[in-house]
Amino acid sequence: MNLDIRQGEKPHMLVAFGLLLLAFLSRFYGVWEWHITGDEYFTAFHSHERYTSFVNQAYYALVVATYSIFGHDEWLSRLPALIIGVVSIPVLYITWSRVIGRNAALFAALILIFSAWHLWFSQYARFYIGVFLFSSLAYYFFYSAVIKNKVLYLVLALACSLIAIMFHATAILVPVSCAVAYLGMFVLSKKSENNGSRIIKIYLGVCVLIAIPALLFFMDQVLTRWLALEQTWGYGPLLIVPQVVKYLQVPIVIVALFGWLLLLRHNKMMAIFFAAGIGVPVVLMMLGSTRMSVRPDYIFYILPLVVILSGVACAAVWRATGKARYTGHVLLVTVIICLLPEFFSHYTAKKSLHFKEAVSFVEKNFQENDGVLSFINGFNLYAEKEYELLPFISFERDRNERWQQSLNPLLETHNRVWLVISSKRAPLAPELDKWLHCNARLVWRKHARRQDYEVYGYQVFLATREVSKAPGIVGCGSQLAIDH
Repeated sequence: MNLDIRQGEKPHMLVAFGLLLLAFLSRFYGVWEWHITGDEYFTAFHSHERYTSFVNQAYYALVVATYSIFGHDEWLSRLPALIIGVVSIPVLYITWSRVIGRNAALFAALILIFSAWHLWFSQYARFYIGVFLFSSLAYYFFYSAVIKNKVLYLVLALACSLIAIMFHATAILVPVSCAVAYLGMFVLSKKSENNGSRIIKIYLGVCVLIAIPALLFFMDQVLTRWLALEQTWGYGPLLIVPQVVKYLQVPIVIVALFGWLLLLRHNKMMAIFFAAGIGVPVVLMMLGSTRMSVRPDYIFYILPLVVILSGVACAAVWRATGKARYTGHVLLVTVIICLLPEFFSHYTAKKSLHFKEAVSFVEKNFQENDGVLSFINGFNLYAEKEYELLPFISFERDRNERWQQSLNPLLETHNRVWLVISSKRAPLAPELDKWLHCNARLVWRKHARRQDYEVYGYQVFLATREVSKAPGIVGCGSQLAIDH
């Protein structure tokens, strides 16, 4: 199969406008309606405290600016994410058309529209979508700087990398991976008659000079604090890679791998660049997961590279089939169809589940001298009155927490304790699960309606002194016996 990478092709601006419209239509709905969830709580209510920080300040600053213009409704904290998410799709097409050709860039942008991961962060009031946009630009300018020998592109790449880092410090690996890519491309270029320019050495040197102090700052200001914390969540080095694939989505990863193999055969320079851009963050995440809690969100910036590779594969099939070029479109449509269950599940889940339902259940049954321990942020946000919530202990799936010692005192100071917990496929920490079995009963649970394999919902347990003193429950002695 011949791979025709048409570098230098100018994008069709009408196509870019169409992509902008599709991106807006697919991402604006419900952004004002969904309840604040997860870490959005901190963005919505603590941006004024955090935007002056020296780390991860960019998104908080945008939220503060949004509040100053439009008011302080909490859903407005999502507006910067919505705008960035919508813009990032035509930007990917406009920039990468000049590297991989219009068709490949268009296919990549269409796949990105149906990416559930990109959709989620386009409606999520956190900084990751900003990292996506500026990392995509940084990758484009880095690669263009090497291929076209233009210092201006290098300056733009470094500027975009810096902005990405201002959104989230984990983006430090963008210039680091580009520096590694440069090294591989430089070694390969020495074997080529046309790519032995000294400018590549200069680029590599500048990247290293910029990356080293930035990496030192990252290690001093961020990494040391992460390492000082106990590993309360995360997947570990063996499970983190399947989790990354899950978030990227299997159909995209499979087609992207095919696209990379085509590049390896026909354009080794570009193949090295993509391999380093994706591989370096993944490998470092695997290493980091041995010491601290990490999640795939921290390398969300590899998504544009993976999607671009999938676009390359679809375009290659489209060109290789000659008169039957609809085959390439069939591949594209097949990938999109495979993405639809997760894509639509984003909306059905948001429409069918609201945290207020769990809060209302607790309120209706709350009695004097009860306590509320909510593992979900924002309980009082949806309550009719302000409750004095019990102090947060740890994440409900934290296997390192000594749950019995932390929870038993609650029943000594309260007649009943309401525990509001997320419900997922991942089980609760064994000791917490055993404590609930011995001291509480499940009184309410609801899951979001989805069309994919994912499970998410809320569950409410009621712990009482009577249950904890009930005789004849095997394994519920004073010393908690954990079943393995």
